[in-house]
Amino acid sequence: MQRFAQRHKLATPQRKWGSRVRQNAFTLTEMLVAIAILAIMFTLLFVPMTQAFDNARRGRILGNLQNAADYALEWMVRELTQAVDILPQERVDANGQPLNLLDDDDTPGDDDTLSRIDFVAHFPAEERVTAPPSSWSYQVITYYLRRADPSRPFQYMQTGTPPNRRQLFRAQWIPDPNTDPEPTQRDAQGRWVVQGAWLMPDFSQLPANRLISHNALTPADIDVADVRFIVERRPTPDPRLRKPVAVVIELTLRQPTPGARIKGGDPNVTDAPSLFLRRRVRVVLPNVR
Repeated sequence: MQRFAQRHKLATPQRKWGSRVRQNAFTLTEMLVAIAILAIMFTLLFVPMTQAFDNARRGRILGNLQNAADYALEWMVRELTQAVDILPQERVDANGQPLNLLDDDDTPGDDDTLSRIDFVAHFPAEERVTAPPSSWSYQVITYYLRRADPSRPFQYMQTGTPPNRRQLFRAQWIPDPNTDPEPTQRDAQGRWVVQGAWLMPDFSQLPANRLISHNALTPADIDVADVRFIVERRPTPDPRLRKPVAVVIELTLRQPTPGARIKGGDPNVTDAPSLFLRRRVRVVLPNVR
């Protein structure tokens, strides 16, 4: 036993002070390989994640466009179904100039006839009649296109100033027989010669005693790229019997794509296509006689 103990003692390595002990660690090659693998994995994951985030943002914008279109169309359809008369759309002033709304085109001769509709309606639920009686004491409902801030030019993208996009407005007002006489004359092209509020591009400037209500049907952050009110009338050669039977509403809304920037210094041009939503609704007029 003593001999075995002496052998075991001699075979056991003795640790000396100051000697180095090797520890487990990554080599430089192993570290570079690990970094390369992580970089490849991050690259493979980054592109799908970025696309997922972009798709989520695009989905939110399309949802906002859908909600805005539903709200505006629901309002207009509800009131147009109660319309008892649609006023003529083809109109010019005494100088032959057509309707020119405050949209992105203010050039002389710009015809925005289809971007505005005027009608009178009967609302039985509220016991209120806006149809014209024998006198001029009746109300008109007008849908029309206008910049959010009429004092500023159209601006689609954010710059040093906030955007000034187009909105769809609703005005309920009372015509004045002195300043807004009912149209009775036509020009050589068959357009009605009108004056006063029948050509007004901004109903917020109407006197308070004649403006019942004025509100936007679309939010200011969504641009109304186009709106058209197409009145379908009875196919008869007699103009007096050519009553409206339906109104087709074509509404186009848009918002910038996520991450879009101004192109060429023009705030109305983007480097990426905008997101559009187009809706078309046909409203039958059962109350027009």
